[in-house]
Amino acid sequence: MDRMASSMKQVPNPLPKVLSRRGVGAGIEAAERESFERTQTVSINKAINTQEVAVKEKHARNILLDKGAQTFWSVVNRLPLSSNAVLCWKFCHVFHKLLRDGHPNVLKDSLRYKNELSDMSRMWGHLSEGYGQLCSIYLRLLRTKMEYHTKNPRFPGNLQMSDRQLDEAGESDVNNFFQLTVEMFDYLECELNLFQTVFNSLDMSRSVSVTTAGQCRLAPLIQVILDCSHLYDYTVKLLFKLHSSPLRLFSTLRLKDLFYRSSNLQYFKRLIQIPQLPENPPNFLRASALSEHISPVVVIPAEASSPDSEPVLEKDDLVDMDASQQNLFDNKFDDIFGSSFSSDPFNFNSQNGVNKDEK
Repeated sequence: MDRMASSMKQVPNPLPKVLSRRGVGAGIEAAERESFERTQTVSINKAINTQEVAVKEKHARNILLDKGAQTFWSVVNRLPLSSNAVLCWKFCHVFHKLLRDGHPNVLKDSLRYKNELSDMSRMWGHLSEGYGQLCSIYLRLLRTKMEYHTKNPRFPGNLQMSDRQLDEAGESDVNNFFQLTVEMFDYLECELNLFQTVFNSLDMSRSVSVTTAGQCRLAPLIQVILDCSHLYDYTVKLLFKLHSSPLRLFSTLRLKDLFYRSSNLQYFKRLIQIPQLPENPPNFLRASALSEHISPVVVIPAEASSPDSEPVLEKDDLVDMDASQQNLFDNKFDDIFGSSFSSDPFNFNSQNGVNKDEK
């Protein structure tokens, strides 16, 4: 009896130990999460600041580690994005990178802020100088990106898909393929508008890509180039499925020219390898032309140097490296598009700004 009584007294002893271990485990997990959020907060504040320099890659990489965007938005909502254009520009850059390379939950956590992005875009659109127009167009692009991926959840944020996945996205329905093509053109148009606006804001006759101010404006275009390469590839493949529909030649030539001009900037040469697009668009009326299509591949070197480590020159030390080529580029650009093409919205019923009826 004494032995049984003794064993009965010992039964409850392990239970508190188990509960204690669970409590300790939960406490450790909570402490780790708190430490992680503190690290995220520091990285976000260091990446998004008022200094006119490119976002440092190490801070951007840390932000991508989170499995959502709740911490990101809790920090960003305390920043004066509506009163400082450089701060807003760098927010757009980081958010774009988060939508592209972050966790799939980033889009879901960010949808509630779409209206705020639109309001901020309209507000910055009233400023015609500095970063005002850049922020307005970038915010519009981010909202377009969010809406596209919400409507087409099969497309990941980085837009990387196989041909089979692209076919599955259209569900083998020509109407779906047509709708996808139209939406991709709208998506691509927003990307090109930002591309062109950034270039228009820079003095391309000077070596702006080696100044901190120039790098601050150019750095987000890496994300734009990555997006555009996939959008171009998919629109070509979709238009082969819709072989009776003409290519938007205007957008194709603009993309080719912008890719070419970007590839000559010193800032991009060590950070990203930009593909060259073909001189002429594919002939969609010839089915065999699909086998001739080469998908553009954008390559980011594994050990690319961060923008903050690149040599920076003072304005007084700048040397005109390619001024002799700039006039040739500008003349060629004006011959193709006209000197005021950037102010004329693209019309679906026209090509290169000329109506079919006027040809």
